[in-house]
Amino acid sequence: MRASPLPRTLVRLLACGLAAFASLSTFASETFGELDSAHFQSLPRSTYPLENFSERYRATLEISDQDDVFRPGIISVHDKQSGAVLIQVRSEELVLDQQTGSEEVRANVHELPYGEQSVLIYQDFNLDGIKDLALMDGQFSCYHGPSYQVFLGTADGFRHSASFTELAQNYCGLFEVDEKAREISVFTKDGCCWHEFSTYALENGEPVLRTRSGIGHNDPSGLVVETLGENRDGKLVSSTRRYWNTEDPPTVLLAFRLAPAGKRIILFESPNDEKPAYVAVDKNDEAVLLYPENAGERIVYDAAKRQLSFVRGDTTYRILGDGEGQPTKMQVEVRGKVTDLKLLPGEVEGSLDQVARLLQ
Repeated sequence: MRASPLPRTLVRLLACGLAAFASLSTFASETFGELDSAHFQSLPRSTYPLENFSERYRATLEISDQDDVFRPGIISVHDKQSGAVLIQVRSEELVLDQQTGSEEVRANVHELPYGEQSVLIYQDFNLDGIKDLALMDGQFSCYHGPSYQVFLGTADGFRHSASFTELAQNYCGLFEVDEKAREISVFTKDGCCWHEFSTYALENGEPVLRTRSGIGHNDPSGLVVETLGENRDGKLVSSTRRYWNTEDPPTVLLAFRLAPAGKRIILFESPNDEKPAYVAVDKNDEAVLLYPENAGERIVYDAAKRQLSFVRGDTTYRILGDGEGQPTKMQVEVRGKVTDLKLLPGEVEGSLDQVARLLQ
């Protein structure tokens, strides 16, 4: 038995309904972040517009009226034409930063590394010609700084990006985009004495780690330690360099320069054990020899000979002084062969006596 055909009117109604459903599904809202919704609904709150950042989209910030810097709230991004909500990000810690003399919330404020950063930033992050969105989801970056969920723009809306969001969560605030170099830079730190900078290349619209450098001022040696990492075929290859700390140097006991190139020799009080340490640095203040560095190494002073010495492997280093404790020359002995190194005149700071006193 054949089924009776549907009336034409019903067919038209179903077709219209399916079309409407397809349109709504195109603008289906996505929700991100964490918020105690029940508590938020119980709070007095206000909604503020973010209107002029895009021709296609607008946004609202619904936020608690409590008088705190960080407040619970919801950022909603709307399609201007349909009014549909495309994205919502909820957070226990958003900020209200309004334009002067206006109810409108400021967008696209992006002051690095420690300045203001707004709840919404609309910019082409992956440099594909379509602007993207970063929406603040709290204060999860370094030192309770702003963190973001990142959505890459597409022809018909946005898609959430895990890779860009990771860069906006694990460092200090939002990343920086260098359009000319097609690179993204991020920064993080630990206290006053360690900073790390990373650069990501954009490959097929995705960030790929290129270089990473760390600078530490809290090494036991008392020197500045710089670690350089480079991505080589997917593997981070690292190297380490040490530099004399010119900004906050350890206590210098004796310093002079060797002829003819002016290599600087410094004996200083090690912040690690308050004993004398030796470093030879080049014209760029990079350490070419640090002593002691290995277990069992120690500097020896012979008062009768006015001579300071130390040994590494088959090489003995000596600094010879006069009766007043001023260095006169340096010697390097390798397997019985001695080479005298002359000092540049007028470049001496401190004395052998200061080193000797700390060795007692």
